[in-house]
Parts: sequence; C-alpha cells; structure tokens
Amino acid sequence: MIMSLHNPLVRKRALSNPTESSKKQKNDSDDHLKFSEKVYSEYVTAALDAIEQVSSSAGTAKAASILTQNETNQIDGLAAKINRPADHEESISISDFTIVLRVLIRNITRLDNKACQHLVSCIIAYRWLDVIGAPITASKTTFLDLYSHFLSVLVASLPRYLNEVLGKLVNEFPSVAVASENSSDLHHTIIKDILKYVPTSVGSLPTALTKGFPHHLASSPAELTNYVANLLKMLEYCPELSSHIWQMIIESSIKLDVELQNELDDLDDEEIEDLINGEEEKEEERDTIGIASDEKDGENEDEEDEDNDEAASDDEDYLIDPVSSTSDIRKLSQKLDSIIEIILTTSDCEFKQNEISTKGLTIFNSLSKLFQTHILPTHFTKSTQFLLFHISQSKAELSDAFLVMLIDIAFKVDEMVEKRIKAMQYLSSYIARAKSLSRDQVVFVVSYLMEWLNRYVQERECEISDYEDNKTGSKAVGGMERFKLFYAAFQVLIYVFCFRHQMLVRDNSSGEWECEIDQFFQRVIVTKFNPLKYCDETVVFIFAKIATKMNVCYCYSIIEHNKRERMLSTRGKNKLPSAVYNFKSKQEFLDLEAYFPFDPIVLPNSKEIISTNYVEWAEVNPTEDDNEDEESGSYEQDSDESITSEEDD
Repeated sequence: MIMSLHNPLVRKRALSNPTESSKKQKNDSDDHLKFSEKVYSEYVTAALDAIEQVSSSAGTAKAASILTQNETNQIDGLAAKINRPADHEESISISDFTIVLRVLIRNITRLDNKACQHLVSCIIAYRWLDVIGAPITASKTTFLDLYSHFLSVLVASLPRYLNEVLGKLVNEFPSVAVASENSSDLHHTIIKDILKYVPTSVGSLPTALTKGFPHHLASSPAELTNYVANLLKMLEYCPELSSHIWQMIIESSIKLDVELQNELDDLDDEEIEDLINGEEEKEEERDTIGIASDEKDGENEDEEDEDNDEAASDDEDYLIDPVSSTSDIRKLSQKLDSIIEIILTTSDCEFKQNEISTKGLTIFNSLSKLFQTHILPTHFTKSTQFLLFHISQSKAELSDAFLVMLIDIAFKVDEMVEKRIKAMQYLSSYIARAKSLSRDQVVFVVSYLMEWLNRYVQERECEISDYEDNKTGSKAVGGMERFKLFYAAFQVLIYVFCFRHQMLVRDNSSGEWECEIDQFFQRVIVTKFNPLKYCDETVVFIFAKIATKMNVCYCYSIIEHNKRERMLSTRGKNKLPSAVYNFKSKQEFLDLEAYFPFDPIVLPNSKEIISTNYVEWAEVNPTEDDNEDEESGSYEQDSDESITSEEDD
C-alpha cells in the first residue's frame, strides 16, 4: 500500500474550516495590495524625484542628459496608461490610478514642471464618466473622491490649469443629469471648491459655459436639457453668473422656438397636435403623417437640394440638414419643451413663499431684461415668452411689474414704432390670457387704453379731414399708415374685451359698464379712423358678435360697408373716400397685428404647467343660445372657429 506523505486527518480538517482559509486569503490579498500600493507609490515618487532633479540642474543640455531614458519612459508610460480607454488591456486600473492620485495630491507643487504637463493633461482628460456610470463600489467611490479632490487641489496650487479643468467639467454637462447624485454633484462640488480656493476664477466661467453650450440643432434633447439643468444648478452657488446664464438659456430657447415655428407655419392646429403630441403606438396617425410628409418632401425635393448645396458651402461651425421629417420636428419640440419645463419647475419654489425670495426676484428681473432685449424684438416666437407669463403670475406685484413694463414700452414716445406695436400685442394677449389678474388690474389697463385712444382721436382726427381736403395720397402729406399705433391700441382694447367683458360689467341689473366702455366703442368705431377696417378681421368679427350680444355697440353695418369698399378697391373701379384711401402698407400692418403672443402653447409638458393660470377661449366664449341677426350671418363661420384660430383643447 502506498501511503500519503500528508496526514489525511490534518488535510481533512483544513478543508473543513473555510473561515481560516478565507482569513488567510484575505490577509494574503491585503498584503499583496499593500505591496502593490507601495511599489506603485515608489514608482510615481521616483519619477517625480527625477523630474525635480532635472529642474534644479543648471543648463538645458545638462538637464536633458540627467533625465535618463528610463525615467522618461516612466512618465510617458504612466501618461499613456491613463490616456487609454478603460476597456483597453493596458489601461490603468482604478486601484492603481487611486494610488497615483494619492501620491500626486501629496506632491501637487512638484507638478509645476514642463515635463509633467502631458501627464497632468492626461489626468484631466481622463474619462471618469465611465466610472461614474458604472455600478458603484467602495473602491470606485474612493477613486471618484480622490479624482475630484485632485482637480480642485491642482487648480488651487497651479492656476494655469484653471481653463483646462473648467473646460472639462463644463463640456461634460450634456452627459450629466442633475438628478443623478453621483454625477452632477461631483462636477459642481469641484467648481464650488475652485471658486472657493480661487475667487477670481469666476471670470473664466462665462467663456467656458458659452463654448460648452450644445448647439440647438446638433445636440440631442437629453444633452441640451442636461446642460440647462446644470446651468440652473450653478446659479445656486454662483449668482454672479445669473445674467450670463439666463441670456444663454433664453438665446437657445429663442433659436429653437423660431426654428420650430418655421416648420409648423404651414400646418393647421390639428396637424401640429398630431405631430408634437402623437403617441408612437398610434400607427395609423403616424403613417398618415409620414405620407403627408413624404408628399411634401417630394414636392420640395429640388428646392431642398439647392438649399443643401448652399449649406455645404457655408462656413459655419455646424452643417445641419434642413428639418424636414416628423422625428426632427418632434426633437425640436422636445428640446424646447424640456427647457421651459425645467425652468418653471426648478424656479417654482422661489415664488411659493409669502414673500418673494431674493433668488426669485433675480430670476424675474433677469427674464424681464431679456424679454426687452431678446424676446420682444424677435418676430413671432410662440413659446419662450411663456416663462415670464407663468412666473409673473405667481405674485400680484410681479404681474403689476410686467404690465407696467409693457405699458411703458408701448406708449413711450421715443421708442421705435415696431417695438411699441409689439409691446401692445403682448399687453393684449397677457391681459386676455393671464388667469390670475385681478379685476382692478384689468380695469386699470382698459381705462389707460381708453384715455390714450380718446386723446388720440381728439388730437389727430382732424389730420384725416385735412387729408381729404388736400385730395392727395402722397406719404409726404400722410397716409393712414401714420396711425398704426392707434389701430394697434384699439385692437388691444377689443381683444381684451372679447376675453374680459364679464369683468368689465359694473352692474348686471342696470347694464352699466366700467369706464363707460360701451359709450366709448359707440363713439370711436364711427370716427374717420374707421378702426374696424384695419384691425385683424377675426378679432373684429368676434368683437362684433359679443358687443351685439352684450348690447354694447352694433358693428355689422360698418363691417359690411368696409367689406364692400375692400372689394371695390381690389377691383380698382373707384378711388374711395374716407379711411380706405392710401393705406398701401395695410396688409403688412395686418400681418403684424395678427400676432397674439400668448395663444395656446403646443408643447405638452409646458402646457400642463401653464394651464393652471391660463384662460382658455372656451371658458369665456358666449354660448350659442340664440340665432344671430341676419346681417351677421356671413361672419358666423369665421367667428365660431375662434378668436385666434385656436383651440386645441
């Protein structure tokens, strides 16, 4: 019999005691880690010592000779390992990188050397988002903390790396969701530390933030939303950047807004609703939209090819194909919707307190300034302005401030006429749609408009009589286009009346109206200005319908007269008297006047938030409980559609 050299009993006992074996393996592993850490630490320290020795040597030639090839390879090899992707077989491991960071943090000032620049740049450029996105372990948490600390200490000790570090952090914003604790918090913690250690670094942030802002077309909805969310988070600890950050956000929103409206201009409300809010599972709707899109694309194929050829030769940073597909339109709407939604939700808490917080006032003031400089001058934005629409209604003093601002611009004598008219459009739409406005606020604006219009008629109606006496149509003498401010202001009043007529009734039993607005309308509509001719036709028809029903004034005979004159003028049979003559830019004026900035927003998420303080036309539209007069029959179809060709609801 062959005997074993080992005692089988001993062997058996050893195998049956896994605890001791586990402890031994753990101790061996710990010893190995300690040994590995010591070796790697000495490796990095030796490389730094060699660099320092070179730096202290006199003469470039002598220094170059001292730094041996082996020492150069140490530095370059370490930088190369850090620079490789995490899945590369020769990339540095998290545990080894942690050791390197510990050594470098302790020796941070020794990195102030040309020989270390490449190593430092590789560390800054390290793709730590791969680590952040992976399942978190104790070792990864330690690494992330050390890496964050290294970047902060690096900038504090060697400020020349400030722009490089800020650029890295900001450029990662599009990939970092604010809701994720393990991601955005690390980025903002580093930036806060940098601002704490180097206060002057705040001056470098605007440039970095501007460069890092995703292109409004080239970026995905998630990238743009993440970037905006991170900008808003920065305002919590860096209010000095408030003006710059809000300007970037509003500028991007306006670009998206204009781009989206350009694509939706030729679509009716139902098509827009299907495009933006259509659900993926609705195959029939999607196929229908696709066919319509394909047909439209086919009709415009040659034109698009020409546009693409021109775009290819354009010297812009981003070469984007024209937005033509349903998916592209949805992406545009998703981006804009997400930006508006995140602004409204994140700022909401600042306006819910009894008194407006300092941060809330800063937000309102920033948006008010940008409204005047960016939103108001931009032609036909449809969504961006709802930021101020919603926020201003959170407190009565804010809505007062917004109204005063609009009135100030609209009736400021030295302001450009186009800007004054635009302010009137906003004023009318805001008064009509803002649900939180009080009766006093509405009556105040109405009385202000009536007073201005009355004074205008008294002072300038004679100019029309003089014009008729001169029998000349030259603009030198003056055509009706001189009075476009009057027509814009009158349209504000009748548009507001359509939405707020119930508020303007002083006493239902006696039929008295606030500011005697009934007598005002009866007087002004028959002046030589003939305002019902030059205001938006749909608004005029709706006003006539409500005014007749409420026994305020009767407009249909004037509307019919204007209609006949227009038909005759179009045929060129007669040169007509009164207010028909020589308003040669009438169509241009009407196009401008047909803009109602706070018509229903089409962005679904933003619409849900705004709906809490938004007046829908259906809420104020009089019920059809009786037949209209015979004379109003020709306008019935137009009127019933809606005052602004809405509603989706």
